[in-house]
This record gives sequence, structure tokens and C-alpha cells, in this order.
Amino acid sequence: MHNIYLPKIAVIKEITKESADTKLFKLVLKNKQKEFTYNNGQFLIVGLPGAGEAAFNLCSNPLVSKRYLEISVRKVGRLTNLIHQLKVGDHLFIRGPYGRGWPKFTNLPTNNLLLVGGGCGFIPLRSVVLEIFIKTLRKKLANFNIQIFYGCATFDNLLFKKELRQWQQKLNLKIIFDKEKVVKKFDSLQCDVGLITKLFDLYPIDNTTTAFLCGPPLMYKFVIEKLKKINVPDQNIYLSLERRMECGDGICQHCASGDLYVCKDGPVFRYDEIKDTELI
Repeated sequence: MHNIYLPKIAVIKEITKESADTKLFKLVLKNKQKEFTYNNGQFLIVGLPGAGEAAFNLCSNPLVSKRYLEISVRKVGRLTNLIHQLKVGDHLFIRGPYGRGWPKFTNLPTNNLLLVGGGCGFIPLRSVVLEIFIKTLRKKLANFNIQIFYGCATFDNLLFKKELRQWQQKLNLKIIFDKEKVVKKFDSLQCDVGLITKLFDLYPIDNTTTAFLCGPPLMYKFVIEKLKKINVPDQNIYLSLERRMECGDGICQHCASGDLYVCKDGPVFRYDEIKDTELI
């Protein structure tokens, strides 16, 4: 009998410090990695014995899922503090993948795609960008217009700096800081200063755009206002509500609103599915 609560053992293969409080962990499942598959936007439940579990978004490229997986961990509590103390070769215990992720590129209603990530909300979008960056897929997406908006507090808080430099050379990636004071190049990255909504004024968006949003709830309110102002349809706006999850399987009811569960029906939802619910 399959036990959905039985975790798999994941071995830490690599740790990268992304900021003062965030690390990227590359993991390989013990004896199970070649069987592991997932979609962009899905999540794992990750735990340590005696310290509990928490939900973490998969942020690696799903096209290489049979080789390894990656999660980004921000140090904010007991469990994440303990994870930050782990070293290469140590173990984590994971369940999943869970949930409904971002729609496939082939299922998008238009060829204009906008990714909007605020703070650590950029983490679930990293896997989308990595997939876009795969050479074979980029040929298939040659007729796509892809824009990426990444809003962060300061340069020091910015995640995936090394990758961002590569992406900004090849992709239409715009970065903005709301707590820096001057517009300048930050370590070879071209950045703006202000709230993330300012990017909509600086770099126009087509009204046939499909938008993937992930960030704090307040960001959703103002970004959706910008999208609605240019008449982007509700069904073309997708939001990740990954911050509301706990058990991963709908048992704890923590993420429920009416008959919707973030962990089972999401974490990615179309805006028209949830705009009249307590989820947003």
C-alpha cells in the first residue's frame, strides 16, 4: 500500500549561498532520482526528524529532474535554521511533488508571456526561466515574446545573481529595487529603482500577454491593477499562492477556502478561479 506520508531520503550534493539568509540546495534522491518528475510550480514538503516539515517550491529545471532537484531555503524559523546548518552529504527528507503548477508553454492562450516575481516569490519562477533557457526549447519558443520583471528590496537581497547576469544578456529581464536610492549598474546588472509596478510604465506590456505572478499578497493587488488597466483577461493571469500551504495533502485544512485547497487545487491558480474567494 502506498503511504503518501512516507518521505524519501534526499542527499545534499551542493549548497550555494544566494544572500545573507537564503541558500540554494541541490539534492539527489537516494536510489529514486531517475523516477522523479515534476512540473514547474509544484512543491515539496521537506523535513528533518524532530524539527517538523514545511513546503518548499521546486526551483530547478524540470527537464533535468531525473538527475537532481533544487530548493531555495530562506532562514526564517527553527526548521530552516537547521537546514542552513547542514553540509554537503547530509540528508533531507522530502515528500511530493504536490500540487498544480504553471501551465505548459504549449497550453498558453497567447505567445506573449510575462513573469513577475517579487522578493522570494521569484523562486518558483526560476524553474520556468531555466526551462526557457534550454537551447532546444528556445527554438520552439522563437515566436514567443517573453518578459521577466523581478522586484527586490536591495541588491544584497537579490537571488540567483550569477544566473541573472546570463539571463539579462539573452532574455528581456528587468530588475527593480524598492529600497536602493540610485539607478545604476549593480555588479554588471542593469537595474531600476522603485516599486515593481514602475516596470509596467517603463516597459510596456501587450494586452494579449499571459502573466505568471508570484510574490507577496500586496504585490498581487497592484500588479493585477496594472494588468487590468491594459485589459489583460482574468483567465490569462496566473498566481502562485504557495505561502499558504502546510501539510501538502489537504488534511490540515490550513489552506482551504470553500471547496478549494491551495495544496491540491493550486498552488497555481488562474485569477478568474479565485478572484472572488478569500484566497486573494
